[in-house]
Amino acid sequence: MEPYVFAHRGASGYEIENTIPSFKKAVSLGAGIESDLIYTKDKKVVCFHDPIFNAGKKHYFIQDLTYEEIQSIEFDDHRKVSLVEEVFKIFNDISHNLRYSFDIANKNVGLDLINIAEKVSVFDKIEITDRRLSILSFLRNQNQKVKLIYTLAENINKITSKTLALDRLSKISVNIINLRCRRNVEDLFKQVIDNNLECYIWGVNTIANMNKVLKLQYKDSFVSAIYTDYPDKLLDLIQEHFK
Repeated sequence: MEPYVFAHRGASGYEIENTIPSFKKAVSLGAGIESDLIYTKDKKVVCFHDPIFNAGKKHYFIQDLTYEEIQSIEFDDHRKVSLVEEVFKIFNDISHNLRYSFDIANKNVGLDLINIAEKVSVFDKIEITDRRLSILSFLRNQNQKVKLIYTLAENINKITSKTLALDRLSKISVNIINLRCRRNVEDLFKQVIDNNLECYIWGVNTIANMNKVLKLQYKDSFVSAIYTDYPDKLLDLIQEHFK
């Protein structure tokens, strides 16, 4: 089965990350959208990664600025920061299988995301990834249906009941583990499958790594989704690999 392709922060290999142009580029290539979400001072949920950023000779904390204030700042890369709700509305009529994957700053951002997605009728298209089991547990307690993915901490080199609370993942209905593409990704992939879980892999940006991840197969299982800055290159390789 072909893996789903998420464009990391949009097609960030070609456009400024986490911006409407990067998301439009991703969608035009046939990929899904991955983005980071954070609060502004007035609790607006925006697509932005870093809690601190520089503009000109000043540095700012995004949580200390209202959304309106952020819009008035001239970023060095000339980006415009967008509300997640705006993103949903722009791509509401996309016909291909568009999915959204979000890294969230905190549990309340995640809860607001769920509420916004329900309001604009895209709830079934969103996925939330996080390294913090406490946050995934909180969100599961608040919503029994939202799709949650556990991103494996990079200092964990084996997936066992001792290194990872697999029983806790099962209890909160999290059955997908998101791995960073690294040297031992083949072993980690097998361990994910051995624990009857699905596998996503992020940070897949070189042709060599794309080919490596696409070749992963174990017990009739493949990688379910891949995150990349270059979705066009990965999609081309997928067509070759699964033809």
